[in-house]
Parts: sequence; C-alpha cells; structure tokens
Amino acid sequence: MKKHFFLFSIGILAGVVTYAIITGNKVEDKSNAILKVLESNCECDQIKQFLYVKGLATSKKEISTETAEYELKNCKYTDLKSEAYRINQLLLKKVDGYKEIDRFTLEFVDQNSSKLVTINNGNINY
Repeated sequence: MKKHFFLFSIGILAGVVTYAIITGNKVEDKSNAILKVLESNCECDQIKQFLYVKGLATSKKEISTETAEYELKNCKYTDLKSEAYRINQLLLKKVDGYKEIDRFTLEFVDQNSSKLVTINNGNINY
C-alpha cells in the first residue's frame, strides 16, 4: 500500500512540474512573439515591454487573467486609429493566444504627447 501511495505521489509531482514548465514557456513565448512582431512591423525609435502578467488581477472596472503593456517611442504613423488597427491585425495573425490577453495596452509616446490604445481579447477600445 505504501508503495502505491509513493508512486502515486511521484506521478502527481511529475505532472505538476511538467505543467509548470510547459505553461511557463508558453507565456514567455507569447510575450517574446508580441515584441518581435512590434519590432519588425513598427517604425519606432524604441519599443519596450513594460508589463506581462499572467494570473488573476482585479480592479474596480474589470477582472483579468492576462495583461500586457508595451511602450512605442517616436513612431512614424499618420493616424493612431489606423495604426492600432494594423498592429492588432498583425498580432491576431502572428501570435498564438494573443486573443486570450484580457488587457493589452499600447502606449505611443513622442516628445509632445502620450496616447494609449487598449485592446481587450483582440478588440480595440478607442
């Protein structure tokens, strides 16, 4: 009986460790994939990832399980709405699981202003 319990415990532990490794790699892969898409498709002086969190977070307005924030400095674009739409479409096509991000924020910063675009589960909120 002790032998069965011991083997069962080892099996549970191995499953938990395997799940943590696989899940952890997917989170890192998603944030890196987003950054690569932004860097290769946006004409900006600098692109930074400020935040990438996977876990339960609550605020007065919403509950989210995945949040990401990126800052794009001195980008070349003519219209913010068109640029946000273009970037969102690229991320939907090129990043697996992008639509699962509850709160995705792009902050466009230049010398005169800072403009935020928030995207929830692949839907832009202007």
